[in-house]
Amino acid sequence: MYSTTAATGSKVQISVRCTGLVNLDRLSKSDPMCVLFVQKQGVWIEHERTEVIRDNLNPDFAHSFIVDYHFEENQPLKFAVYDVDSSSRNLAKHDYIGEAEMSLADIVVAGQVLVKTLRLPNNKSPRGKIHLSAEESAENKCNLEFIIGGSHLDKKDFFGKSDPYLEIGRGCESGTFVLVHRSEVIRNTLNPRWQKFQISAQKLCNGDFDRPLQFTCWDWDKNDTPDLIGKAITSLRALIGDNVAGIPPIASLELIEPQKKAKKGKKYANSGILQFLHCKQIPVASFMDYIKGGCEISLMVAIDFTASNGDPNLPSSLHYNHPYQMNEYVEAIQSVGNVLVPYDSDQLFPIWGFGAKIPPSRTVSHCFPLTGSVDRPEVRGVQGMIDAYRYSLANVQLYGPTIFAQILSAALHRVKGNPISQQRQAYHILLIITDGVINDMQNAVDRIVEASQLPLSIVIVGVGAANFKLMHYLDADDEPLRSQTGKLMSRDIVQFVPLREFQSQGGANFSLAREVLAEIPDQLTSLMKSKGIQPNPPRLLQPQESFYGSPPPG
Repeated sequence: MYSTTAATGSKVQISVRCTGLVNLDRLSKSDPMCVLFVQKQGVWIEHERTEVIRDNLNPDFAHSFIVDYHFEENQPLKFAVYDVDSSSRNLAKHDYIGEAEMSLADIVVAGQVLVKTLRLPNNKSPRGKIHLSAEESAENKCNLEFIIGGSHLDKKDFFGKSDPYLEIGRGCESGTFVLVHRSEVIRNTLNPRWQKFQISAQKLCNGDFDRPLQFTCWDWDKNDTPDLIGKAITSLRALIGDNVAGIPPIASLELIEPQKKAKKGKKYANSGILQFLHCKQIPVASFMDYIKGGCEISLMVAIDFTASNGDPNLPSSLHYNHPYQMNEYVEAIQSVGNVLVPYDSDQLFPIWGFGAKIPPSRTVSHCFPLTGSVDRPEVRGVQGMIDAYRYSLANVQLYGPTIFAQILSAALHRVKGNPISQQRQAYHILLIITDGVINDMQNAVDRIVEASQLPLSIVIVGVGAANFKLMHYLDADDEPLRSQTGKLMSRDIVQFVPLREFQSQGGANFSLAREVLAEIPDQLTSLMKSKGIQPNPPRLLQPQESFYGSPPPG
């Protein structure tokens, strides 16, 4: 599925200690304090400070940093350690011991602890070590199980009662609500009882139990737009109660239809009652638990080399290598690749092309490795993918048509060749970048249905100005895909994003990686649970430098 929704995340507590700090005081030891900076639009912004520990070169700070972890975003962090010489809040008044940069993902992937060397800017001399560990907030690690009913709903149908269904929206900072759940339709009733369902706390309220939740009841119409029955706003905290504060959970809410209320005035009571018949917290393993336990996420990339992209030598081409800006193919590779780099330990990424005539035979291929080696389609790092793409542009002839089946088969073969188990946990993401609608829809659907049983998600980015309406079919938002043999996909694994459309909607806040990767955590955890695979204990890696800021050479 795709949407321009606010991405979900989880709150993470980062604990900090340092060892072997350089001593900057003559008559005593340094008085260290750690400051966390987060990067926003390329600028380092102070986030939090620890306490000051007097006369200690091996401080273990009691104050932990709280940050929001978003898998789908690249989140650069900088930890700066100061020797505090006065009570001044001005950091320039204190001696600088050293700093370390990494992404939040580096800390999560490290498992138990990430150890980094502190250095001064532009100076390689070590100034001590910083030890970082991340722990996820417990409120993010649960599902909510609901049974919701309604009573005395407004009658909306002329020849019947109403056909009610329920939508739940998560509140955003903008005051709008993002759809997170839609129930089934119950026909011809004013007293519905919808089926029991579960939803993660992360998806429902972003782990914030006080975040507003909007419950909207609609009357379904077969040949027309649905009619609003009523709305109610509450929070998860109110629904489950607060034992510490002695607040019991609420059992029901009044549904209000604003226009009807305005018309009837004081005579209006409500448009029905929403009943919370069952609301229960169920502890679950989280996405972060799997990652900390060693589950790796591997990226595979496929690039469209069909002639509809235009002559790469012309500025009008989608493949044109502009000297001052990225084309949309490079933008997609870099945006998604930079987020996923920390989650793959070997940094080797398979990259294929499709829809071109390739040397030496100059026959059309719908799946060819950009490395030139069928046995070794991998390149190292994000820059390696970009270099291989640009090299191939100079050596193949754009042709066509747009065929996905062979690319999907190659990805399936690779995933099947690396089966997962409790001991060996891995997940794969196939990024397909294309400029048009595919010509083998049913063959592609057959392979996607097969892939839905494997540890694989498929991200499709549409570049250029083509009409991608038919591509939304692969998203399977409204109905699961069905193979030619009648088999239904077992889970939703496809995310399609038309790049230019989303850029225009998102404006300056648009992030391609956020749009295409936001669903991956739920897809990974649902697959692992369906296979009976639980997270392994957090691993302990050897001290390492992070991938952030210094990607491996291509």
